[in-house]
Amino acid sequence: MRPRPVAAAVAAALWLVACGGGGLPVTGIAADGRDLFERTELGENAGCVTCHSRKPGVVLVGPSLAAIGVDAADRETGLTAREYLRRSIVDPDAYVVAGFDAGRMPPDWAEQLTAANIEALIEYLLTLGAEG
Repeated sequence: MRPRPVAAAVAAALWLVACGGGGLPVTGIAADGRDLFERTELGENAGCVTCHSRKPGVVLVGPSLAAIGVDAADRETGLTAREYLRRSIVDPDAYVVAGFDAGRMPPDWAEQLTAANIEALIEYLLTLGAEG
């Protein structure tokens, strides 16, 4: 018997969620950001995926970013999620997550990445933890 297309789609979606790939569909500029995030090196630094997991509760060097797309909106009063993420990338010690030390994330992302790269990363991070 052939699998039904709907059943196959549901199984694929469940697999993605179980593997930490849930959230909004990643297309356009967000897909470019995902590609940047997944590099093991960015410029002269270790890439995002080297230090940040996308699985809940999994800590590598820095905090898990599994739900950062949702959590970022509540991290700093008066900042949108987008503003929080941008500042966290270009000035990593501006907001240090409890339980982590300042100075661990390279401080020179604004010099290592283009403005378009930073925007792409932000767009991708906003998809993490968001329900589609």
